[in-house]
Amino acid sequence: MKTKSKFNLFGASAAEIKKLLTDLGEPAFREKQIRHWIYVKRVLEIEQMTNLSKSLREKLQDACEVRPPLNYERHLSRDGSIKFVFHLEAGGDVEAVYMPMTKGVTMCLSSQVGCAQACSFCMTAQMGFIRNLTPAEIVGQAFVIAREMELNDPFNIVMMGMGEPLLNLNNLTKSLDHFVDALGLNLSPRRITVSTSGHVRNLLKLGEYPRLPRIAVSLNATTDEQRNHLMPVNLKWNIEALLAACRRLPIPPRERITLEYVLIEGLNDSPADAKRLVRLVANLRCKINLIPFNETPELEYKQPALPVIERFQEILNRSKILNTVRWSKGRDIGAACGQLATPIAKRGPNLRVG
Repeated sequence: MKTKSKFNLFGASAAEIKKLLTDLGEPAFREKQIRHWIYVKRVLEIEQMTNLSKSLREKLQDACEVRPPLNYERHLSRDGSIKFVFHLEAGGDVEAVYMPMTKGVTMCLSSQVGCAQACSFCMTAQMGFIRNLTPAEIVGQAFVIAREMELNDPFNIVMMGMGEPLLNLNNLTKSLDHFVDALGLNLSPRRITVSTSGHVRNLLKLGEYPRLPRIAVSLNATTDEQRNHLMPVNLKWNIEALLAACRRLPIPPRERITLEYVLIEGLNDSPADAKRLVRLVANLRCKINLIPFNETPELEYKQPALPVIERFQEILNRSKILNTVRWSKGRDIGAACGQLATPIAKRGPNLRVG
């Protein structure tokens, strides 16, 4: 006979924990104490939550557990980055990356096992879509890395790992609640960036989130013909529709949308592309991250030569378009932009654009 699994306090919302406490005949305000122990003090053993009564701790131990994703391995890069591979109880592996930067630590987190977007330049896309991650699995990546690396200062989170965050919007927003809550990871929304391949409908829904994180949009092309080839999502929401949605987002006055542009040799790296990009972003408060393609043996694309990258950037600079060339970290361990993938066979045609 299968035993009933215990309720996982880790990743549960405040409302869910309050309901649990009420069902146990306990006052709902204890929820704040429980979350303080878990996320602020990083305590995983209920019996160590010493400002809870002994009777409450016994009830919680019978009904609950605190279970972040603790089964993982680490891979260290020459540049100091660390790739964490999480082996998830519910099935599948996901990767997250710890990146020490000049202005602090950034974590790149995953939102799905695999990805349904079929972007031709991304290794995660070669896996196909496996499943969405739960809030506990999303928040757990940041929690485990912070605990493992003994981080006490605020860090940055970028939802740019495996998967399309906006196709897991419900669990993403629940995770954002944990990220920004004072009894969660207590991060400013300005320290969180959500990246999307261009899902216009859910992008506008995310725009309604009360503590809007920073937004990054993976553009990567200056014509629909190019983008159709690179990113099939463009077949539903083309460049015009995507940039129109970006202009509708309630970006705070001193903030900008980030447009990510992966430079691929001979495909989207010409001076004509740079000039079209200048025209496309007219009247859009944005900055552009130019990302030289990170080569992998499995994909045929190549990184442009440095003079080509510099020529492209110079055209943007002459037009006073805010931009930077973002050289990815962790390339030697397969942890760079577009390289995250785990050895799961691709599950057939998985293209999903809405």
